[in-house]
Amino acid sequence: MRNGPGITYDISQQIDQGSQYQVLEEKHDWKHIILDNGQSGWIPNWLANDSLANNEEEAKAGTGFIATVLSDQVNVYQDDSTNSQVIGQANDNEKYNILYQSGDMINIQYKDDIGWIPQNQIEITPGVITQAPGRQQTKEEKAATDAFLANYDASVTATAAGVHIRSQASNDSEIIYKGQIHEKFAYLGQEGAYYHVKAQDGTEGYLANWLAESDSTAMEDKAKSLANTSTIKGKTIVLDPGHGGSDPGAIRGDKQEKNVTLKTAQVVKGLLEDYGVNVLMTREDDTFVDLAPRADIYNQAQADAFISLHYDAAEETTVSGTTVYYYDDASIPLSENVQAQLMEKMPLASNGTRFGNFQVIRDSKPPAILIELGYMSNPNDVKAFSQDEYYQKVAQSILNALIINYQE
Repeated sequence: MRNGPGITYDISQQIDQGSQYQVLEEKHDWKHIILDNGQSGWIPNWLANDSLANNEEEAKAGTGFIATVLSDQVNVYQDDSTNSQVIGQANDNEKYNILYQSGDMINIQYKDDIGWIPQNQIEITPGVITQAPGRQQTKEEKAATDAFLANYDASVTATAAGVHIRSQASNDSEIIYKGQIHEKFAYLGQEGAYYHVKAQDGTEGYLANWLAESDSTAMEDKAKSLANTSTIKGKTIVLDPGHGGSDPGAIRGDKQEKNVTLKTAQVVKGLLEDYGVNVLMTREDDTFVDLAPRADIYNQAQADAFISLHYDAAEETTVSGTTVYYYDDASIPLSENVQAQLMEKMPLASNGTRFGNFQVIRDSKPPAILIELGYMSNPNDVKAFSQDEYYQKVAQSILNALIINYQE
């Protein structure tokens, strides 16, 4: 519950599912309520009158988020910084589909372009604005595209209008090409959270993975090609399901992070053991294990790798995707291998690899990584990792990364 009608207002308190209240007024898709104990505040309509996990209105709204502009002449920027070029302005009550979030900047579908807008200038609600399907290719154009892609093993398809192809794999590098929704590019590889692509006119650059879908199996094929020379069989891997017992981790409705991480670890363990890997778990059930003993289990076992499994949370419900953290430079190769596999196999966007000063990986000898496999605060992420198929894809991604990591 917040002090005003928007997520930019301070949180006044947290209220439990099922709490009773009276509505005083409504504004900007928020309810001003008063609780039975006399305390008042604002809650969003999409979290009212139902559980977080089973909100019918949320389900009807689709699998995205809408940004509603809160004032006139709000600048829209080319990159995820207010120091970048202004590409246009948005006005009060205009609505745009949200594509991604980077810090305090929101990536939106801005007309026929991609733009960034400060988060404190918008209201965020679940939903999707129906977009025009885009111009259909003529038979001749489709034939030319097919002929171009026939020279490559895989393709990447833009999922938004005006996608930016950049000179480097970063949000602030030069834009060298603008693509159209459903435009196909040749897949050349991956770098961080970007696809390395080639346009039909020969332009090569980098396309953010949250703006595209890949049909590539390059990472899977790489793991398969190296399987016979991998020394993964007989390795000892420690899996660390985050939280447990009295520490539930992040919570969304009736879902608790501790249960999701344990289920994930159990599926990963099963697949690794099928390939001859010795797997140790820092916890096998819903028990509390402090941070230091988790690293001790790994170090004392003299195991070959430590993988801590988590599901993240953020105040903004638009924050999404997977992230792989490392502490020591010697852990970077494993983190990059895992990230590349997740980016190719998982339905959520990849946020890349990052340095993380987390005790469980700081106290563990390398290679040690911590993987955030989605956001408990994002209903679309929760929907994705509520499916059994999600855990299988996580397991296959980790297995493939380990196969590549351990070579003769």
